[in-house]
Amino acid sequence: FEKEKVWDQLPKKIQEEIFEKELRLFVINASRVAKETGMGSRINAILQTCFFAISNVLPKEEAIEYIKKGIRKSYGRKGEAVVQKNFDAVDKTLENLVQVDYTGFAVGNKGIESLAVNGAEPFVQTVLTRIIAGEGDELPVSAFPVDGTYPSGTTKYEKRNIADQVPVWDPSLCSQCGKCFFVCPHAAIRPKVYDNGLLVDAPDFFKHTAPIGKEFFKDKEAYTLQVSVEDCTGCNLCYEVCPIESKTEPGYKAINMHDVLPLKETERQNWDFFLSLPDIDRTRVNRSTVKGSQLLEPLFEFSGACSGCGETPYLKLLTQLFGDRMMVANATGCSSIFGGNLPTTPWTKNSEGCGPAWANSLFEDNAEFGL
Repeated sequence: FEKEKVWDQLPKKIQEEIFEKELRLFVINASRVAKETGMGSRINAILQTCFFAISNVLPKEEAIEYIKKGIRKSYGRKGEAVVQKNFDAVDKTLENLVQVDYTGFAVGNKGIESLAVNGAEPFVQTVLTRIIAGEGDELPVSAFPVDGTYPSGTTKYEKRNIADQVPVWDPSLCSQCGKCFFVCPHAAIRPKVYDNGLLVDAPDFFKHTAPIGKEFFKDKEAYTLQVSVEDCTGCNLCYEVCPIESKTEPGYKAINMHDVLPLKETERQNWDFFLSLPDIDRTRVNRSTVKGSQLLEPLFEFSGACSGCGETPYLKLLTQLFGDRMMVANATGCSSIFGGNLPTTPWTKNSEGCGPAWANSLFEDNAEFGL
């Protein structure tokens, strides 16, 4: 949003705090600065520059000099081109960082969007939602499980909305190879083959095409590749791995990245409908291939792993193949952080209530712990 429109996008509670504390309000489109300077989605140097530019911890010019020295020290071994991109990002930051004068602005009525927990079990609605909202300290000890177990499959309620660009599928180019979902670290893009008669209830903009493969009934079934834009982290891996490129438009693939804001409401409806479609019978697909395995339901989804994580796709694949009967003795590391980062849990269950059981030992006794 442009600086003139930012105020109206802030929730009422935040606007009131800004007035009450007489805060200075600064804004920057850090993602745009990163793209324009060749930094991709990396905004750490940009936001660090913002902090020192407005905090007066150091004189601004001195702080920028230290930042650039740090950049050269950290990235110098990667070549002068990388260093210069970071330098450009710092300089561009100073040009794009603007203060919003909210004098005379009124407090609006926009609320903070609540978690989509309709139909969730009571523990999710009464405990997890409050922890995620930052109110965990107000919960009594009696609200928590006496045995330390937490329900699985709860990351789907978070809807973190952290991507500024998300993948959009072009069914006219897609070969249905399954590679995009195979590499997706957060299970945010998924394929399904289903009875095409179910499309009678589909939203207006729900995409589908005929399935490719002799194991499918092209006249009776449909294929859809759907993205959960609210769970996507915008890592771009699906676009990078997509093997199909337009012969007339270089760089245009069967998966392409687009700004999320114009897509959010439509794709939210499409995702909800997609989840209502039944999963394919596991006996109909060849689970030893990428294409076949990726039609199976993942039982590891929407974790807090870094955008573009290379570890979580393996866990997701394991759950697609064996998840309904998995027991995981986790060794402490990244997998304990994104796998057991309470209050939510990315390990989930299928429609029959079966899914991975997970526990982690902090000690270096993982083999014994597993036994």
